[in-house]
This record gives sequence, C-alpha cells and structure tokens, in this order.
Amino acid sequence: MKYLETVFSLLFTASAASTVILLILLLIRKLFQKHLKPRVIHILWFLVLIKLLVPIAPQSQLSLFNVLPQTFPLEWNSDQKSKQLTPFTKIGSNLEIQSNYMDIKKQPPEFITNQADETGTSVATRSSQDHIPESTDGMTWLSIGSLVWLIGLLCLGGYYLFSALIFRKTVGNSVKIEDAEVLMALEACKQKLNIKKRVYVYETSHLRSPCLYGLWKPRIYLPEDISTIADSNQLTHILMHELIHYKRKDLWFNSLWALSVGMHWYNPLVWLSVRKMKADQEVACDARVLEALGEREALSYGRTLLMLSRLFAHPPSSQVNLSYFGDNKNEAKRRMIMITKFKKGSYKLSAAAILLVIALSAILLTNASDSENGTELDMVAQAANPSLDLYPIYNDSFRWFHSLDRALDFPKYNFKIPDYLPEGYQFENVLYYKNFTSANDDDLIDVASITFVSNFGKKNKQIIEVKASMGNGNLLEHNQLRGAAHYPQSANETPQYRQETMTIGDVKGTLFTDKRRDKQRPETGTSFYWQDDNIWYAIDYYSEYFSQEELAKMVKSFVLPQKVQHVRYDGAGNSFPLYDGKDLLAAENILDFTVKIPLELPGLKLSGSILLRAGDQNTEYAFKQATDALWTTYRASYDSSTYNIEDTFSLYQSKEPLFDTSKLTLTRKLEINGVEISAYNDQNQIYVSPTMPYYLWKQDNIYYTAVFSGMDKYQEDNLKAMISAPKK
Repeated sequence: MKYLETVFSLLFTASAASTVILLILLLIRKLFQKHLKPRVIHILWFLVLIKLLVPIAPQSQLSLFNVLPQTFPLEWNSDQKSKQLTPFTKIGSNLEIQSNYMDIKKQPPEFITNQADETGTSVATRSSQDHIPESTDGMTWLSIGSLVWLIGLLCLGGYYLFSALIFRKTVGNSVKIEDAEVLMALEACKQKLNIKKRVYVYETSHLRSPCLYGLWKPRIYLPEDISTIADSNQLTHILMHELIHYKRKDLWFNSLWALSVGMHWYNPLVWLSVRKMKADQEVACDARVLEALGEREALSYGRTLLMLSRLFAHPPSSQVNLSYFGDNKNEAKRRMIMITKFKKGSYKLSAAAILLVIALSAILLTNASDSENGTELDMVAQAANPSLDLYPIYNDSFRWFHSLDRALDFPKYNFKIPDYLPEGYQFENVLYYKNFTSANDDDLIDVASITFVSNFGKKNKQIIEVKASMGNGNLLEHNQLRGAAHYPQSANETPQYRQETMTIGDVKGTLFTDKRRDKQRPETGTSFYWQDDNIWYAIDYYSEYFSQEELAKMVKSFVLPQKVQHVRYDGAGNSFPLYDGKDLLAAENILDFTVKIPLELPGLKLSGSILLRAGDQNTEYAFKQATDALWTTYRASYDSSTYNIEDTFSLYQSKEPLFDTSKLTLTRKLEINGVEISAYNDQNQIYVSPTMPYYLWKQDNIYYTAVFSGMDKYQEDNLKAMISAPKK
C-alpha cells in the first residue's frame, strides 16, 4: 500500500503541475495559433506529455514553479496533531501515564529523563519480533484516494481494451484491396516518404473515415466504395495522409497520451488536452503532406478534405488508437485555413522555433530550485523506506501518534472510535502500548488510547480518554481505568471504587467511580467500561465536567475509523514524532529543507526525532520556539565506557534562528571544517539551564543549535561529526 500511495502522490503532484502547463499551452494555442507553425504547436504537446508521464524532474532556476506557490504536497495529512509523551517513560497505570506526561511537558526537550514506575506495573518493551500485528480496516485519506485512483485506472484500461477488441472484431471481415490503381498510389506514396515497411489497405463498411490502425502491423482502412468515389489524385491525398501518420509515429504518440489519460483520469483538463492535441496533430499532418506533395497541390488537397467532410461526417471511436483523415466541421475549417496559406518549407523547424521549444522545456519541465530541498527522488526513497528507524527507543510495545491516520499506518485490531465530542473538546493524540502484570506476560493486553482535550494550555484543562484493548487481561485488572485506578490485589482488600452495571447510549456496560481520598486530583475519576466484538472499551473522564447525557451521546457514536464524519482526527499544526521515511518526508515538506539525521555519532546513537511545530497545541514546553524545527536526540548505549548514561546531545534544525543570542552570554567561538560556531551560556536561564552550553551555527542557510548535557570532553568531536554529516 505504501508504494501505491507513493506512486499516487507523485502522479497527483505531477497532475497539478501539468494543469498549470496545460493552461499555459492552451493560452499559447489560442493567442498565437496563427503565428506558430502547426508542427511547433504539436511539438509543444510533447512537453505536457512528458510532465504527465514523468512526475520526477530536475530542479532549475529557470523553472516556472519558482514563482508559483508550492501547494501540492507529496504526502497528505503531514501536518498532524499529537501529544508529546516522553520516550523514556514506563507505562504503568492510567494515572501514571497522565502524571508523567504532565511533569515532562513543563520541561524543555533536553530535560526529558527516565521516570520510575511507582506501582511496579511494568510495560512490555520487547522488540517488534515478539508481536505480530493484526490487520486493520483503518484507511487514511491517501490510502482511499490511491485505491480509488487504481480502480479508475483499471476500469479505464479495461474499457480501452474492450473497445480495441470490439474494433478488431468489427474490422475483422474487412476486404483487402487488390485494386491496381489503389496499390500503385500506395507504392508511389511510400517511395516518396521512403517507407520500406509493408502496409496493407483494407476496405470496410463499418468506418466512416479513412484511418490508420496498428502499432506493429500498420493497416490503412478505407470506407466502402471510396475507391470508386475518389479519383486517383484524391486517393493519393488520402493514402499520403495516413502514411504521414505512420511516418510521424503518431499512433505511438497517441498510445502514450492514452496512458497519461489513464494515469490522470481524474483531471478533466487532461481529457480536454487529448482532444485539442489530436486536432493539432491533424493540422501538423496536413502540413507534412503538403510539404511532400508540393505547394501546388494545396488547393486540390483541400478539396479532398472537404469531400471527405461531406461524405463521412463521423470519425471512428475515440477509444481506439487510430489516426483518421476526417474531422469535425470546426477543425476542418481550421485545417482549410492552414492549407490555403501553406508555403513550401513551413513544416520545417526554424532555429527560432527550436530555441522556443528548448526554452519552454527549461521553464515548464523543471521543478522549483531549492538548494535546501531534497530532490523528489530522495523523497520517493524516504517514503518507500518504512524500515528507516528514526525513533529506535520506541517499538511495537509503545508508540504515540500525531493523527489517527498515522496511527492506522501501524496495523492493529479493528477498534472503534467516537464520532461525537462534547462542545469545546478536540482530538489530541493516539497512544499504542502494551501492559502486563505477570512475569510471563500471561495477562498481556494491547491498548489503543485516544485523548481528547478542552482548554488546552490553561489551568482548567480537561481530558477525556477513550481506550480499546485486546488480550488475556483487561483494563480493570491492569489499573487502566480512571474510575477504578486501584484494583484490589487480594480478596481481603476493599475496592476503592464504586461499580454499577447500567445501560448508557443503548450500550450495556459498567460505570466505575473512584472513591479514594488520597488521589492526585480532587475531581471524581469515572470510567464507563463495556465490550463490543471481543474488544473492551472504556471512556475515562471526570464527572464534574462531563455529564451522563454527553457520555450517552459519545458512547452511541462509536464507529470504525473510516466511517467517522463529525470529529476531526487530523490534529493539523501540531508536533509529531518521526518513526520512518514517511514521517521524515512529511517533516521535510513542512520545514522546506533537507535535514541531517545521522543514525550514529561518535559513541552515540539516535534515540528519537520529533518535529516541533511553532504554536503547537500539544507539547506545552517551557521553551516555545517561534519557528518549526526538527529536534533529534542522541544518547550513549547502556554499556558505554566513554559516556555516562545521563549524557545527551540534542540538535535543533530550522530555517530561522531559535534562540535570541542577545539574551545569551557568548563564551567562545570556534571553527570546524570552515564553519564558524558560537558557544553560549544561558546565565539568566531564559531558555533552559545556565549549566548547559549552546553551540549555534549556520550551514547552507540552515540554523543549527546543539545542546549538550554532559560529555564535556567529547562535545567538539560530536559537533565535527554533525557538521560533516550529509543531509538525509
């Protein structure tokens, strides 16, 4: 599916770019049709065809797209919303997840550290080999669009194939012409055009216009009795016209256009362009015929065209790859005007015409130049490389996501989600994790948790969590319910929650209400818990802020993700983690430059990558950057003999400076590989910590900030490695 999505994304981008080129060409055709030679106009259609069939193009300073806004992303839903959770937090109870997150998000990114699991409930942190994910019916919009495109392509291809088979059956009983006059005219035309290949002529009652058919075995089909209606001169004109189509390889050209229509069937301008192109093709063919016959034959050739227009008004089916002589009245009039004004040599390309085509190719067939952007080939490689691990400390046992679509890219069971939210709430994040209490994982559960928030960033912030779980255990026994946060560990222990069986929103389940006095929040934690199709669901909330009427509406609205209509799960504009090439591509599209993410530095390994969005609604760091930036973190392995386990190297990359150096204290300057680096301290603790050094530099018009925690002796070694690192 990822490869299909990549192909569709590239073609959709090419289709959008081709639309611009098509509009320009149609404008040129309209304004300068009388001034440009027919052959030049037809050649310009090659530029459109190349753009439609080859979505990848080199960059150029001359490209038209340098002055146009780049509004055609390769990836859909790249700006997604997420909640920033610590990559080092062990997951125990539901309350631990919330409290750890609240502590971490108040700290700047560099200070995220390991959190202890207070209750001893452990999280499965095994590798992905220990878990075989189940399939999901969840579909992203890109997946749906890709499948619809593929279905359309297959249907259109089937229709073309069916039409071709019907045509072959229709002309299958055509009679091969043995008339000496026709054959002599055919041979004379072939000699004049220096055509060696054998071409047969057939007569049929099923066609209303002469035409050429067959890519490898060309055959000319003439309407029945045309050899008796047309004189020898007119027969020469007709045969010469069809042989010119063969000589110019128009059938091959038309086949490529048919392929482009199939690839871009959803673009109406492509369909219009094929019709206009074929009209220009006929005019160019007429010009080539007159070039071969001579200027004196122009009027006679025009009369032949008029004769065919009167006698054979309807051309063959446009679904079959033909080159036919006749045309509609409007185009016939245009062809007659060209014929009457034809001058010998007008078919040949002048130096000015060649320069025009070359110039338009450089302008229209290239992409916008951006030295900081990776090429589209790089983007394809990234998108097609889901195995690229940019957050190695996360695995199938724990992941958080910025959008539901992105979460569904990682297969899981088919859980349902709410299609109704109380007023003021919005989607915040999706969290996948596994939980168990027994040493041998006998009660392992696989949990998908979705958080909704109101009043984000304010003191009265409220959260509703929806959980789905499958496995041998359950959310209640694993202390994953807000309303039953402390499940009794023995028969003698009294439950500290109230349990009521009730039906809410036509769903029968259990309502749990927390009765503890020493809980972390004064509000009353409540959970509604039920089972549907072997999946356990829970809605966690605080009853002071969420009425039972709202709960009933929410419970009743649960549907599969692809059926959601009323709740947005995209989270546009928020920060998100980078797991693989798809996330990297989305991040680079947002940042508008190619980033550096070496997987290893001297003695260090990449531990995590996050795209920090300016003005996001999901991280609440004390330091709020004013521009989008990529934050990558490197740590030493646990058995390192060089570094301490707490040593951390954080790197920020952005198009604009992240820190106001006037508020920092310059300590020294150094130069590494020709790049000047300034070292600062934050003595006034404006951003992070007065003890942590900042290294700021600009390289290839990108601003970099390195922040070290520890590793005093090896900071310059890592700076050198980062400066020398290639862009991803």
